[in-house]
Amino acid sequence: MPALKDYYKILGVGETASADEIKKAFRSLARKYHPDRNQSDSSSEERFKEVQEAYETLSDSAKRAQYDRARKHPFGSAFGDAFTTGNGGRFYRSPDGTYVRMEREGPGSGSGEQDPLGGFGDLFGRFFGGDGAAGARRVEPETEVVLTFDESLEGGKVELTLPDGSKVRVPFPKGVADGYKVRLKRKVAGQQRELYVRFKVRPDGNFRRDGNDLHTKVEVTVFEAMLGGSRALSTPYGRKLKLNIPKGTQPGERLRLREQGVETESATGDLFVEIVVKIPSGLTRFEEEELRKAAEKANLI
Repeated sequence: MPALKDYYKILGVGETASADEIKKAFRSLARKYHPDRNQSDSSSEERFKEVQEAYETLSDSAKRAQYDRARKHPFGSAFGDAFTTGNGGRFYRSPDGTYVRMEREGPGSGSGEQDPLGGFGDLFGRFFGGDGAAGARRVEPETEVVLTFDESLEGGKVELTLPDGSKVRVPFPKGVADGYKVRLKRKVAGQQRELYVRFKVRPDGNFRRDGNDLHTKVEVTVFEAMLGGSRALSTPYGRKLKLNIPKGTQPGERLRLREQGVETESATGDLFVEIVVKIPSGLTRFEEEELRKAAEKANLI
């Protein structure tokens, strides 16, 4: 049976790499192998897919722990070695050794189920012509694929392996939003069947998305807010920006960086930075006296 892919080797990091090191490696490789930048190189798309797959697992602490255990203690299933993620999703290995991410939802997603497709056996059975539960009203199958925030920005393809061994590559555009759906059509026994793949985007710890705009916060000192200054700021795309803080900036004020938000095929949003003013504490008596003198001289108190 094929060996489990080495996600650490794919990203070029060690097994003890920190979350920041993994994220940095992913961004660098994603830019390097992105299909839009390598249209003449057919192998770059496969490499890009591997990088996405590796980052999806190693960027999540629960999935990474499961993956590390699977490398040391793999076990078999109808579809090869598998491991379950902390949020109920399951990775299983297809015949070529590729681990495919599947996310469960709804009935049958409990920890006691034995379906090697992570709860999608009945769903895919109906997709391939099965009747499902006896007497059940027919509904169009829908499944969910979870993307990291960075994956949603870059765009790409996710590969699903179906019970008959065939593979379905589902594309998603750069800047894909949470809830985006793709409809797949397939003829089974002369009948047209449809499968909807819905993309769920995990939130980012530093940036919040609103449409194509991004929102983040930057903490400054009270003196920077009063006197002005600048701060270095990194966007989710890895770009380094200089954020100018005007004199007299108020707590909670939002500064706008145009066209630094989410990039889609048709538009680019803005980046809004909320200023958080940090008030110093623990001043010495001398520092308090000096600040008071300066404030009185400037008629601030």
